[in-house]
Amino acid sequence: MAKKIIQLSDVHFGDITFSHQLKSNLLNQLEEANPDLLIFAGDITASGFHHEYQEALEFVDELKSLTKTHWVPGNHDARNVGLVHFQNMISPRKFVHTDKNSNFTIIGLDSAEADVSHGQIGRDQMDWLKAELAKIPEDRAKVVTFHHHIIPIPQTGRERNILLDSGDLMHILTENGVDFVLNGHKHVPNVWMLNNMVVLNSGTATTGKLRGNMYASYNELEIKDGEVLVNLVKTETGSKKVMAHYSVEVRDESLLIQSYTHNSIHQV
Repeated sequence: MAKKIIQLSDVHFGDITFSHQLKSNLLNQLEEANPDLLIFAGDITASGFHHEYQEALEFVDELKSLTKTHWVPGNHDARNVGLVHFQNMISPRKFVHTDKNSNFTIIGLDSAEADVSHGQIGRDQMDWLKAELAKIPEDRAKVVTFHHHIIPIPQTGRERNILLDSGDLMHILTENGVDFVLNGHKHVPNVWMLNNMVVLNSGTATTGKLRGNMYASYNELEIKDGEVLVNLVKTETGSKKVMAHYSVEVRDESLLIQSYTHNSIHQV
């Protein structure tokens, strides 16, 4: 059964560069796309203040009226004790979503740390993640999402905001056969493939906090029988660019990404 998943992050309500026009464009595009699921990979606010969360609530409710949504916080959401508001007003800070019809499970983690740009998953969450991954059948796609990136992204400058415990997390993800990792944080969309695991970053969808020639954007994943297509969607116009295309099959009761195409969006 075909599924369409939106990967969205870094909308930053309260930021000086936040664009209400881009927000309106985004909502119109999502209504037209009619996705089956939306995964928000952190940073709904600029500074974690209560008034920013209140400003974001209408947007959150509109997204929830369009499709099923899941949310994890980002480092900006954790500023100024903002995770209290995130949990009370938006969502729990981690989740498990299973779609048996399309044969995938998505696990969400909280990588945010209070008042700093870097993040970490922590031992308790890692133990919880391992326990949840162990419950997933090998023939089902395993997807994990959290805000911070685990490997460097081109065109983002000096690396100083990576997860503090990225090595331990990478070990858990690869040892347990995770197929896709969805992140935000750096405002630059990107896709890597490492040890048969796709690491997919989304950009900022509604702000002018853009690096180089990048534009406001979000990711759209189309899951069909035997393939996954990843589109980069430009929020200003709704135009799409294919970032990646994968063929997927089940062999010996295990799900495998057999072939892939990556289309570069960077000029280094």
